[in-house]
Amino acid sequence: MLAARLYGAKDLRIEEMPEPEPGPGEVKIRVAYAGICGTDVHEYFEMPRATHVPNPLTGATLPQTLGHEFAGTVVTCGEGVDRVAPGARVCVRPIRTCGACPRCTSGLSHLCTDLAAIGVTAPGGGLAQYVVVPEDSVHQLPAGVPLEQGALVEPMAVALNAVERARVPRGGSALVTGAGAVGMGALFAFKAHGVEDVLMVEPSPARRAAAERHGARVLDPGAVDVAAEVMAFTGGRGVDAAVECSGRADALNAAIRSLAARAPVVMVALYSGPVAIDASVVRLAELALLGCEAYPEGVFERVIEHMASGHYPTDGWLDHIPLRDTLAGLHDVRDARRLKVLVDIPDGGGS
Repeated sequence: MLAARLYGAKDLRIEEMPEPEPGPGEVKIRVAYAGICGTDVHEYFEMPRATHVPNPLTGATLPQTLGHEFAGTVVTCGEGVDRVAPGARVCVRPIRTCGACPRCTSGLSHLCTDLAAIGVTAPGGGLAQYVVVPEDSVHQLPAGVPLEQGALVEPMAVALNAVERARVPRGGSALVTGAGAVGMGALFAFKAHGVEDVLMVEPSPARRAAAERHGARVLDPGAVDVAAEVMAFTGGRGVDAAVECSGRADALNAAIRSLAARAPVVMVALYSGPVAIDASVVRLAELALLGCEAYPEGVFERVIEHMASGHYPTDGWLDHIPLRDTLAGLHDVRDARRLKVLVDIPDGGGS
């Protein structure tokens, strides 16, 4: 089968590899679509988290097949599998946890100290024609949710976790910095929760247009003072919460200055290094800085329910590319030339 294999930083190869077969408790999936996200960009351009030393939890080593956002159809089930059957349309919750550390045993397994993920630091990966995953990672898609949307469940779960941590009341207001895939997911999640006043900050004209198309009030940080615009929009009060999806220090500080008293900013973006903030603003308004990692149990299910109810439209913000163009897709996502890229996985032996 064909797969996109990462051998090291800036060394990605589309190559043939043996087709995997499921063992006991495992499911083999014929992948239809796989997403490219900020994590994949970091893995390729900076440093893969997989190394030549086996991962202590999963045993994964380089080369690592990329792709942790994907959906497809079950083709074979290993011994003991009883939750899904061949022909089922599914997406995959890719995170793997130890189940034994204090975080896992206290109900915070998504914060496991040895957290791994399929397509990052666990064997397999969705940028391949077939993948084998544990049965408990699989989520069936209802009839009204196509496989294209199924490949978006994982990033939308990241965004929904951030929105749920923000706890904006129905009818409240929110700011989202960065209109990439997770930012768009935050927009859709806020609206699904009855938050219609959503402002989004984005320097890319194409991404601003996509966010505006889906009901956001959009701000260009290169043209306006974001905090001043937010305060004017809210009558000087500030928004009830901000979700920071850009990974930029200036965006984080603009979000902090845009908050109502005692409001939170939820940091869901990936940051390449330490970020300086204006701590005096945080102290004087008694603001909350909240981290946000992955998604707890139950979030995947809620995203799928929202999708079935029509809360995650796909028009105007998705681009499709063939597997052979994965490297170009990584560059496009890094440089904000595309908002969200889905890789169409070939059905036969071609690329």
